[in-house]
Parts: sequence; structure tokens; C-alpha cells
Amino acid sequence: MSGTAVLDREALSRLGSDVQDCEFAVSFAQRYCAMLERRVGRVLDALLDGDLVAAMDAVLSLKVSSITVGTSELAGLALAVEQHVRCRDVVTARRQAAALAAAADRAALELSDYLAAYRAG
Repeated sequence: MSGTAVLDREALSRLGSDVQDCEFAVSFAQRYCAMLERRVGRVLDALLDGDLVAAMDAVLSLKVSSITVGTSELAGLALAVEQHVRCRDVVTARRQAAALAAAADRAALELSDYLAAYRAG
């Protein structure tokens, strides 16, 4: 695990405040959790295939959505993969991407705990 926090707990509060709808932020986070495994899989599959266009699309989706919900560790890893894809360094991008699944598991767990606490009031 990196030194970056897994979850920035203020991110969803900021999102809810920005759109003036806390329930939207919660719903967004729930959809994020539901789509997380698929997003990570798209990055890994594209890199395995050597498809840099698809890899860039997938990693940008993962990075932006992770920043939005505050899964900081995962957003940082996605950024690192993105930088290697931009440099067309597939080998290093794959090496970095190998950490995505475990980081996604940590992010989903922390985000689920956060959402459960939110719902509990």
C-alpha cells in the first residue's frame, strides 16, 4: 500500500455541496463502487492487449471517477499508469497497473464503510 490515504472522506461532501445534493453524491459513490471492478479490468485488459488508446480511455475514466469520490490511493495509481501510457511505456504501465486491483479492493471497502456510516446517520 502506498503512503497516500485510501479515501479522502471530504471529497463526497464537496461533491454534494458543489451540486447542492448530498443524495446525488451518495448515489454517485454507489455507482462508482458497482463499476469499479469493471473499470480496473478495462485498464488491465487494454494494457495486456497493448491497446494504448483503450488503455488511456480506461485509465482516465478510473482516475477521474476516483478523484471525484475521493479514493486517493487509487487515483494516484491511475495517474501513474496514465503517465506511462502517455509515454508509450507499456511495460512500466503494466507493472504499475498490477497494483490497481488491490487498491480498488481497499477503496471499495473504505467507501462502503463510509457510505454505511452516512446512511446510519
